[in-house]
Amino acid sequence: MMTTELLLRIPEDILYTLNDTKVEFIRKMKLFTAMELYKMHKLSMGKASELADMNKVDFMFELGKYEIPVIDYDTDDFNDELERVMKK
Repeated sequence: MMTTELLLRIPEDILYTLNDTKVEFIRKMKLFTAMELYKMHKLSMGKASELADMNKVDFMFELGKYEIPVIDYDTDDFNDELERVMKK
């Protein structure tokens, strides 16, 4: 997998305030970004878990901790799926 490096500058006192190391802060930033992009339907479960450096199961547990639905059907999608299943 090819990767790219991003440079992010933050005030040092943010780390002190959060009581985080650089490594822990980066891990959280990747996780929170992955969860938000997943919630916005910008990334699939697989891509979001990849961004968070987690397997899919662990990422799903993290979603649950923050009350982000793993499966997020809107009403029309749910009804379409239900209708398709009922025809079988």
